[in-house]
Amino acid sequence: MDLSDRVAIVTGGGGGIGEGISLCLARAGANVVVSDVKEELARGVAAKVEQVGKRSLAVVTDVRSEAECQSLIETTLDKMGGLDILVCSAGTAGAHLMVESENAMDIENIPVEAWDLTIDVNLKGVFLCNRAAAPHFKQQQRGRIINISSDAGRRGPVLLPIYGASKAGVINLTQSIALQLAPYGVTANSICPGLIWTPLWAEGVDVMIKLRPELANVAPADLFNLMVQNQIPLKRAQTPEDMGDLVVFLASDRASEITGQAINLDGGAQMN
Repeated sequence: MDLSDRVAIVTGGGGGIGEGISLCLARAGANVVVSDVKEELARGVAAKVEQVGKRSLAVVTDVRSEAECQSLIETTLDKMGGLDILVCSAGTAGAHLMVESENAMDIENIPVEAWDLTIDVNLKGVFLCNRAAAPHFKQQQRGRIINISSDAGRRGPVLLPIYGASKAGVINLTQSIALQLAPYGVTANSICPGLIWTPLWAEGVDVMIKLRPELANVAPADLFNLMVQNQIPLKRAQTPEDMGDLVVFLASDRASEITGQAINLDGGAQMN
């Protein structure tokens, strides 16, 4: 699975899943553009990519902005000399916008601004980045698109239903893109992670504890580990590097016949 001299973009690459993906791509030989809304985080991961011995570039991008997504692609082509792999990993759960009441995650109590933020980052952001990259991939008659969805996109979660809705949209959108770009030799797949301890998950668990009085004395990490034991058949959390290894495979020539798939990487939590 040699990706030597290929150029990859990873949105949300400044931490969590995106950081793991960026570093795995670099170790497989790719040069990596680390895109994140926070410049300091993007620069930090770009420096780690360079320590692996690969070229890197940190690009500040708000994936909710059409202009910034277009600029990300153009900057990559200009500064890195090409684009072969697009990984859309930027995401949010909007948990910090939930009102602090016991039933804050019930549909009638979810703030509209939480819906807008979650859909804009998780779904519109994927659309805008895929849209901006598609003409280049079509012109060069090759390319790999990997969009990060979630187990929550497979089955509507009781908690954070808007997050599940956004991730279900990513799966469906990716399938449409796969159909449209297949004649040009471009593949598009989505990955559905399970439970991964990232800043996003830490925020979500912290909000969950605040909203549930019975959890007041439970440490966030302990609650997360309890969820892992109850929900994951293999009884262990996944890691950003697990996601990165799958991204490397899907980006490689060995995955040339795989497109339009939503691949669960969740220790058996979803079996379909």
